[in-house]
Amino acid sequence: MSMPNAPPPSYNLHDLKTSSVLELTSNEITHHSEKIREKNAPREGKLTTSDVGALVHIIKSSMGSGFLAMPSAFHNIGLLMGLGSTAFVALICTHCTHIVVKCSQELCYQRNLEFMSYTDTVEWAFKLGASRRFSKWSDFMRAVANFFMFITYYGVNTVYVILIATTFKQLVEDHWDLNLNIRVYVLALTVVLLPVGIVRHMKFLVPFSAIANIFLLVGCTLTLYLCFFDLPPLSSRPMIVDVARWPLFFSTALFGMEGIGTVMPIENAMRKPGHFLGCPGVLNIGMTVVASTFLVVGAVGYVKYGNDVQGNITLNLPQDALSESVKILVALAILFTYPLQLTASMEVVWQGICDKFSEENQDKAYYFTRALMILGTVVIAIVLPNLSPVLSLVGAIGFSGLGLLLPTVAEVVTYWDHISKPFGLTIIKAAILVVLWALATVCGTFSSIQEIVEEYSF
Repeated sequence: MSMPNAPPPSYNLHDLKTSSVLELTSNEITHHSEKIREKNAPREGKLTTSDVGALVHIIKSSMGSGFLAMPSAFHNIGLLMGLGSTAFVALICTHCTHIVVKCSQELCYQRNLEFMSYTDTVEWAFKLGASRRFSKWSDFMRAVANFFMFITYYGVNTVYVILIATTFKQLVEDHWDLNLNIRVYVLALTVVLLPVGIVRHMKFLVPFSAIANIFLLVGCTLTLYLCFFDLPPLSSRPMIVDVARWPLFFSTALFGMEGIGTVMPIENAMRKPGHFLGCPGVLNIGMTVVASTFLVVGAVGYVKYGNDVQGNITLNLPQDALSESVKILVALAILFTYPLQLTASMEVVWQGICDKFSEENQDKAYYFTRALMILGTVVIAIVLPNLSPVLSLVGAIGFSGLGLLLPTVAEVVTYWDHISKPFGLTIIKAAILVVLWALATVCGTFSSIQEIVEEYSF
């Protein structure tokens, strides 16, 4: 896509909201129309993805192991509170994803670029936003964004390893008289993770995501089918539980639904980026599917198994051919999601070390680094092989910062000169989101670490 050489005028996308159209000259109105078209202009290149491909990625990035943990999340908040809270978390996640993409598109125009990464968006929000009065903080905020990005998605990949290993351990022990430590299964997974996780480009990951979505759809449908047999009455489950357990719900729900770190690579790879936001838009359609799935699986799974529910609902299924088929499908779906999630954390690492290699060795160094990161997830899973507390901890620290704090801060700084202060809607909304982030981080982290300590204490 060709971009203009001249720098953009001083006003930005929100000038049409802060100025009357009657006050704009015909040239200004024409420029605004051209500006909007430029932001939504199709991208060229063999590696761009279609709207359908982007939708597949959006659904897949938010429906890894997370929705399977929702019955366990409902266990920590109660049936009625779980229904309302799941819808609330979905709304917050979708909104925060929307605003970070909106900021990225605005900053891309100002910099004459076609796309930017998540961390670039946070950094340049501080460099260019608020009349550059916060520019001295840009390097620090980039480091913060990189920290959250890495710890979040590397944690996700570690959870995936634990989940796959736990599933296959259960399958093997149901048929053979073996009682091997879960760590043996984690180590054995290395043989499969290396060739699958090494895939690099988004275009080539579309088949993986498509297969994973099919497997998850079938697995989810069959899981619900099995859960509906001999379903206890709703009255057998508490509507609300002790508030001290609520942070574990929000940590788990954030872990499952928040795919913001992979959203920017997905949007950046779209052939028609203008179709990503808006109504209905790729993002809104994808998140509607995700939220509906989480709500149904969480509620039905919790009603079925109650206090006995495990960190992954498929692990509660009985030992029969149909249930085992579901477990295999879900485990394979998670495996095919692994490379997509690894791309987000790999992007952070590669940006920090790519300059250390010569141009002719860039590809070799990239794949070698990616292989080392795959092995790293195996090592961490061997050290902490229990699924539930690790999942909650990643959600509490990583996803709350990545999905709540940074998008909120980026929006305020980017549009600082065009929002009402100190009590405008944007500022009030930002304050609420920051409070939610603080509560999710502090309470969720404390609860998760407490559970880990109890699990591994002697």
